[in-house]
Amino acid sequence: MQQTQRGRKIKKSQSSKKIRSQTEDPKKKSLNKKALCLKYYFVGPGNNGKLISNYLSQQSGWKLLDAENGKSSNDFYLKWVQTNSEIQFQYFKEGQQIINHLPNHMILTSKQLIIQTMKEYERQNKQLQFNSSHFFPETYRIDLTQEFLSNEEDQFLKTDNSTVWIIKPTYFNCGRGIKLCSNAKKLKQEFQKLKQISNSIKASKGFLPNGVFTPNLRKCIVQKYIQNPLLLDGRKFDIRCYVLIATSRPLFVLFQHGYLRLSVDKYNVEDMDDEKNRYKHLTNAAIQKKHPSFSSSKESTIWSMQQFEQYLKEKMSVTQDQIDKIYLQMKRIFAHIIRCAADKFEKRLGTFEMMGCDIMIDTNLKVYLIEMNTNPALFLDTTTQAQVIPPVVQQTLDLVIYLNDEKNKPIEKCLQNTNKLKLGNWEVIHNETINFNLVAQ
Repeated sequence: MQQTQRGRKIKKSQSSKKIRSQTEDPKKKSLNKKALCLKYYFVGPGNNGKLISNYLSQQSGWKLLDAENGKSSNDFYLKWVQTNSEIQFQYFKEGQQIINHLPNHMILTSKQLIIQTMKEYERQNKQLQFNSSHFFPETYRIDLTQEFLSNEEDQFLKTDNSTVWIIKPTYFNCGRGIKLCSNAKKLKQEFQKLKQISNSIKASKGFLPNGVFTPNLRKCIVQKYIQNPLLLDGRKFDIRCYVLIATSRPLFVLFQHGYLRLSVDKYNVEDMDDEKNRYKHLTNAAIQKKHPSFSSSKESTIWSMQQFEQYLKEKMSVTQDQIDKIYLQMKRIFAHIIRCAADKFEKRLGTFEMMGCDIMIDTNLKVYLIEMNTNPALFLDTTTQAQVIPPVVQQTLDLVIYLNDEKNKPIEKCLQNTNKLKLGNWEVIHNETINFNLVAQ
């Protein structure tokens, strides 16, 4: 009897579930399913973040987290912010989330640490046919807070006094705090005096009136100034290009061209130490924007790579073969830097890094690396930037999202044959999966 009652209860329960499923609103059921499939993303404030959020909002199944919740919430699928301080790496769900920074990208994006990264690798691999001496200007790391003289500082004191030096603070970007010094002897004397009073320097006191070194330069690099830069219409320029670590595990790195940044004023070497003349020497966009004539001439300060090639061919009789060699030099530089850093990266599945890198060229068409930057400027201030930057960002997001999609894992399978990937304008320079590095080949 009890079995029968139990049986009836079971049947009744099953019957009621069936009735509920039949009467449930199909639209509501569909909405619940969609809610589960939504991919939430957060874009931090600043640096034209709308470029990222607007693109992702056009993708099916993506939803923006509001600023209040997104900033502190860990319930995101993708996060794009300016700095590592906005990321809680201890809560990062490896393989389930995507973040636009590597925990220790500073080994490349810090002015001092990139030198250390390259030198350590090159000391261990002395047989290299291509190393930083081929593309990185002579550079010394300075630390005025330490009383003892490091080997590098001692080497700096022994350099030729006819050299012009550019001094850059370790932790600043956008050209802030940079100084030029054409009087090497005076620079060295000031340096030696400040080293003797290192305790005062630590307290931001003791700096010499009208001296080169300031509190911002307590830790800095002193770099040989390139005095024979290639000029365009008499103006100095650098090339902003991009390096993308699309995935750190496995390490997969790509290169893409960007645009040129030219000075407003024509170049000359007179009164180099005068702060008023820095517009002739520092091509950084943040510096040039402060020029009194920038608003009326800003379009002429940003050139496309096509304009650059046309100028070289028509005004300087540079051949396409020579231009191709310039571009190959650029890619070899970054391939070498990546192999130097490959074993130092803190690799987590889902982390990526898009870096803005600055290149200079001299009159002999030799290519130099100036620096690599995290969080490159995404502002669309000119026609050229509006044409170049959005595709770079979109192709970055497309590739990173594709590689981290659950259906494309393991990532190694995708990277066995990169010809099947939609890379856009990105060019592969390092692929750990197939043991490929452009410069090592």
